[in-house]
Amino acid sequence: MNIHEHALDEQDMAAVRQVPLFAGLSDIELRDVLGNALPRDFPRGKLLFQHGDDAEAFYIILDGLVKVMRHAPDGSEVILGVFGRGNAIAEASVFLEGKYPATAELAADSRLLRVPIPHFREVLLRNAHLAMSMLKAAYHRIGYLVSELEHLKSQTGCQRVADFLLGLCPDRDEGRVHVQLPYEKGLIAARLGMKPESFSRALKRLKQMGIEIHRDHVIVPDMAALRQFAETGEICKKPVAG
Repeated sequence: MNIHEHALDEQDMAAVRQVPLFAGLSDIELRDVLGNALPRDFPRGKLLFQHGDDAEAFYIILDGLVKVMRHAPDGSEVILGVFGRGNAIAEASVFLEGKYPATAELAADSRLLRVPIPHFREVLLRNAHLAMSMLKAAYHRIGYLVSELEHLKSQTGCQRVADFLLGLCPDRDEGRVHVQLPYEKGLIAARLGMKPESFSRALKRLKQMGIEIHRDHVIVPDMAALRQFAETGEICKKPVAG
């Protein structure tokens, strides 16, 4: 599969605007920082860049999935995150000259916007207001990631899985819900910092709550009970009628 370039359409711009780095920018400012960047189609399995490569560009996900990872001293793969539409990859490289701090690989056929760093940095240097606005957005993003990490550390593996499922349907507080898994279970386990066997055990425990695990989707019979379990680690037992 070859890489193809296309023009930015309205749906693409909507995805770009989801990136926290661009919060509050006007249409003119956004077009200015993006320059002549064009969306490209990439096949699953392609490496965007590797840890230690010269940082030449960052990427905005318009559609698809990107896996960001590092390799441990023993050679094992450590997944730092799996990101979808509306996320930026390696955007911190704009402010830190040098090398990419991790490796990024396509986890699905994807459509990405490749934004060259030299042009982006040039625009920020001539527009102090814009630069400060984007630094502020980056600061809030870092704060969010730190809070998320602290939250994950406070949970058991099973609670992490429950929290992940809740995140797939944030607008539902109660009732029965069908949840479509966004990517394969192995990637979900890695995203949650779990080994595959630990992830499987967590899924089995969730079945005690009546949750049905299927190939690519999950049926949650009671969202309120799942939310309580994610928060407390306690399985809510409903009284038997009669």
